[in-house]
Amino acid sequence: MSNCPKCNKKIGAFYFKQNCPHCNANLMYYDFDNRLKEDAALAEKEWGAVEKLINGIKMSTIGSLPAIARLIMFIAPVVALLMPTFKFNDNTINLISMIKQIISSSSDVFGNTALLLGFVTFVVAIAFALVNLVFSLLSFTKNGLVRNLVVSIIGLVAFAGVGIAAAVEGVTLCMFGGFYVAIVLMIVAIVLHIAVDKKNQR
Repeated sequence: MSNCPKCNKKIGAFYFKQNCPHCNANLMYYDFDNRLKEDAALAEKEWGAVEKLINGIKMSTIGSLPAIARLIMFIAPVVALLMPTFKFNDNTINLISMIKQIISSSSDVFGNTALLLGFVTFVVAIAFALVNLVFSLLSFTKNGLVRNLVVSIIGLVAFAGVGIAAAVEGVTLCMFGGFYVAIVLMIVAIVLHIAVDKKNQR
């Protein structure tokens, strides 16, 4: 069952004629112009929402100097881990050497608590770099700043905690090495969250 768009009287489900049996209005073309306008208004509203999302993501990523700097700061801690990060049995360990070690003999890494925690330290840095990058796309939303700060602080604490745990278990943190540089860069990223938010509020 449906209703006539003009007289609003019921029309049977199996009524296939073009005109209303009650008022003879053309069921297909009645008020066609207004329906077109409504469809156009709906399409414009939907496109407006898409455009707002695109502009918001653009503003959050490359819309200002702090936003661009923040993008770099998400990746920079991982790059910093290419520097000497740990020492273990007189061997210097960085991200590349850890990957090579796992490829050549994963049992040496996973069978040693200190090396395993060192490996997890690298994983945490990479994981939170990606998570921060994804969440930063929505920095323009209402809770964007709080969300970004929480995620970044959790990442910083997790990275520092696992790295310190690795040191407690037997690796040595290289002085002025990748671990410390990565922590500084993560803190800079947290500060840049605030700077980007201030830019977005203007």
